[in-house]
Amino acid sequence: MKRFITSFFPPKHTHTFTSTPLTVSHFLLSYHLTPMDQAFKIDFVGIGASKAGTTWLGHMIGAHPQCCMSEPKEVHYFNDRLAFRSNLLKPNFTKGISWYRKYFKHCGKDTIKGEITPRYFTDPVVPERIKAHNPDVKIFVCIRNPVDRIYSHYFFAKSFLQKEDRPMLQAVQEEPEYLDMSKYYENISMYLDHFPREQFFFVWFDDIRHRPETLLSEVYSFLGVDPSYRPRGMVEKSNPARQSRIPWLQNAIRRLHYFMVSIGLSGMIKSLKRAGMKDLVMAINSKPIKKEPMPKEVREYIIQQVRDDVHQLEKLLDKDLSHWLITD
Repeated sequence: MKRFITSFFPPKHTHTFTSTPLTVSHFLLSYHLTPMDQAFKIDFVGIGASKAGTTWLGHMIGAHPQCCMSEPKEVHYFNDRLAFRSNLLKPNFTKGISWYRKYFKHCGKDTIKGEITPRYFTDPVVPERIKAHNPDVKIFVCIRNPVDRIYSHYFFAKSFLQKEDRPMLQAVQEEPEYLDMSKYYENISMYLDHFPREQFFFVWFDDIRHRPETLLSEVYSFLGVDPSYRPRGMVEKSNPARQSRIPWLQNAIRRLHYFMVSIGLSGMIKSLKRAGMKDLVMAINSKPIKKEPMPKEVREYIIQQVRDDVHQLEKLLDKDLSHWLITD
């Protein structure tokens, strides 16, 4: 029996990504589901891209009284791939739906529920898993100029996460994370193989900046909630670039956060955030940064790598994106 179980739960995985979308372990866990577990489904999901407005979107949806965001915003349930220089798999999906439901314990019975995990955008096992969970789920995709998105992504990894120490051009050339997340057509097509177009809402970063009120009405209408609601912070910048003062403290807070959720205290975390605790910790443990300009050779390299994808995206979404390909 031990050998049988071990064959389905290998101790380590590598970037071969041969795991099947619906694993045997997930099937075995279904025998222990409560009726509430069996009935649980999310109504919407944001799949990325990172540094393209997902934090703003999460704040705005979570602020609506008819909606409920997971706690935290990124649950990493459906994906196997981890972010940034990691060759391990994150096995949350094998923990089953009862584990996933803990991240929504604070949600009222009549609210629509969902989460936003940018890692879902590039992991090929995710679309089929989400479809098996809820084939009618509504899907948000945040889209930003690839050059600007990579620029923001690089400085977030370098200054806040402190996981990046390479020059920008070297980092973009060596780390697939940057370009993969910016190939919108490639990743959206992966989802269109499983879901019809009408289940998607595309959030353009420029709309967040220039027409947030109209965009928010459209987002709420897509979700089927009151489109006239206007939350605070609608025009404020979400998740601005900052530098972590004490990286280990930030990691400790993150681990404590997930531990509290795991023991059913997501509601308490929400209350602490509403009381301003998160903003206080961020103010104490980080400081604004001044980004250095992007070198021209980096811009040119990025555009060269995403050019074909941008042209395909223009056709798919019937939108002129030629300004993304300007090198000057």
